[in-house]
Amino acid sequence: MFWAIACLVLSIGAAGQASAGEPASAPQAPPARIVSLTPALTEILFAVGAGSRVVGVTDYCDYPPEAASRTKVGGYVNPSVEAVVALKPDLVVVSPGPGNRDAALAMRRAGVRVEVVAAETLEESLAAIELVARLCGDEAAGRALATRVRARLDAVSRRVAGEPRVPTLFCIQIDPIIAAGSDTLPAQLLEIAGGRNVVSEPRYPRLGLESVVAAKPQLILQARMDAPAAGSEGAEEAFWNRWPQIPAVAAKRVVVLDGGLALRPGPRVAEAAEQLAAILHPAPVPAGARR
Repeated sequence: MFWAIACLVLSIGAAGQASAGEPASAPQAPPARIVSLTPALTEILFAVGAGSRVVGVTDYCDYPPEAASRTKVGGYVNPSVEAVVALKPDLVVVSPGPGNRDAALAMRRAGVRVEVVAAETLEESLAAIELVARLCGDEAAGRALATRVRARLDAVSRRVAGEPRVPTLFCIQIDPIIAAGSDTLPAQLLEIAGGRNVVSEPRYPRLGLESVVAAKPQLILQARMDAPAAGSEGAEEAFWNRWPQIPAVAAKRVVVLDGGLALRPGPRVAEAAEQLAAILHPAPVPAGARR
């Protein structure tokens, strides 16, 4: 199972978790060497201007492109304690996730400052922006970025106000079928963008095909977690095309999304909402532009 699915589907928990509103430890000097153990937090660090201080990231921290040049310290669920300690960081930031609790505790025992930042839902994403910036010593940058992201999200909501809500299945994985349920980041972005989630179960439930058929989604948003392997391009569409009784399939409205954008909490959530709104409610083509 892909790393991102594990991050989303499994229950989360970590000792010493910081609240969304304040750091776990007392104020300290701005860190000069930072390690990020979460792709979303890596994006936030760069977005608030702390990218030059990031010295280590996970194997899955792929955005912005500059993150690829930083030392890799392992996966999201299994970071290497030795690799992190060797970088002599002033700060390690991590989001609670399956499997990384023991590693975070081991880093703390080694004397490393570890701050746990919740970043899963939309509100947590915005709070994380402000918290990470505060940990880096630039609280104003975090507030400004969070304000800009909120403004873009509000603009998306205004644009689709009054449009019909499109019944949509937001699928995370196809084998087995796992979908975004209520109170998840994808569902929250879907609602802002003018969709209606056909899955009412909480979290990320596993669905049977019969449930999908009965839900009658008019649109299927299919997240692609990683770059497709050679020869696997179109695998998601091919999977759904076997079920033409689903309205979205019959109408050829199965859209494959970049999972890094559509599922990752952080500074690009507004961009994700804008993308979804364009899919759900495309702007009409001006009459003069039609051919």
